[in-house]
Amino acid sequence: MKEQSNIKEETGSGLWKTFQIWGLALAIPFEMASGPFIGYFIGLYLKHRIGMHDFFMYLLVLLGLVAGFVNTVVIIRMMIKLNEK
Repeated sequence: MKEQSNIKEETGSGLWKTFQIWGLALAIPFEMASGPFIGYFIGLYLKHRIGMHDFFMYLLVLLGLVAGFVNTVVIIRMMIKLNEK
């Protein structure tokens, strides 16, 4: 699978590359936390608004965890690609 990234090509010193890698590293916890939270709140909304079973809330939290893991793998691959340049 080929990933599209908006990584700016290195135009100056290695300091810019270091900032890019640190920025990507700091995005990982937010990626891992946002998916389950969004899944939980959507499941909670569906439970109270439509009266769906708790199973859907758990399913959406699990899907959020999977999405966070996939996005984390993409970020790590981008960091490796930056480090190789």
